[in-house]
Parts: sequence; C-alpha cells; structure tokens
Amino acid sequence: MHQQARTGPTPHSLPSIVEVEDLMQKSRMQHDSLSKIREFVLAQQAAYDQQAADERQQHKVYADSQTMSAGSSIDEDAKAGFAGGDTKKRRGRAAPPGRCHSCNRAETPEWRRGPDGARTLCNACGLHYAKLTRKNQSGGNKTPTVSSSNLRPKEQ
Repeated sequence: MHQQARTGPTPHSLPSIVEVEDLMQKSRMQHDSLSKIREFVLAQQAAYDQQAADERQQHKVYADSQTMSAGSSIDEDAKAGFAGGDTKKRRGRAAPPGRCHSCNRAETPEWRRGPDGARTLCNACGLHYAKLTRKNQSGGNKTPTVSSSNLRPKEQ
C-alpha cells in the first residue's frame, strides 16, 4: 500500500468523468454569477460617477454665479473713488454642521456650542452639555455626575 502511493494514482483513487463534468459545470455557474455581479458593480459605479459629475457641475454653476454677483459689487466700489466704497463687511452666520458631534443628529431647531466649538451640538445635546459645565463650575467637581453621557466638558 505504501509503495502504491509513490508510484502514481490508482484507478479507484481518481474521480469519475461524471464528477469532473459536474465540477466544471459548477465552476461555469460561479464564473457566470461573478460576471453578472461585476457588470452590476460597474453599472452602479458609472451611475455614481455621473451623479458626482452632475453635482460638481451644479456647484460650479452656483460658484460662477456667486463670483459674477461679487464682481459687480467690486466694480461699484471701484467707481466710488479713492476713499469711497469702503463699506464694512457683514459676517453671516456660520453654516450649520452636517451632524451633531454627540448624537449624530442632522436636524435641530438650534445649533449650540459644545466642547468642539460653536454650532457643533444639536439643541438637546447643547443644553445637556451646558448643564454639565455649569454644574462643574459651580460645584468645583471636575467629574460629571451623569456617567452614561458621552459629552464631557473641555478640560482647561
């Protein structure tokens, strides 16, 4: 028995032709399925790329229109003379962040200041954070009493 294994395969150890054909058929089916998946992924990627290109085009058109309107005000300032046209620039409110840094909420009636700066927390998390910081400042206690919260006052 030991010497037979060294000399080569024996007829009873080889698979039958039916088994080989069955394995080949399964392999073809797997190849076809993977090809279909590949086509689907390529179609999705092309659609995503087209959508991103459309959004970039829309942003470009918006930015161009903004520079056109800003360019007209620059021309009016230039016509005002040497000392004229020096108006104060108004600061607009900062755009709200995409999401609350604590609870990841996107919509809120008001954005509030948090440990990461202005307008980084939603209304509820901002009020909770303000309460924690007030409690820590008045009591002198540096650790918050609410341990389940993921909001922590900024250490100074």
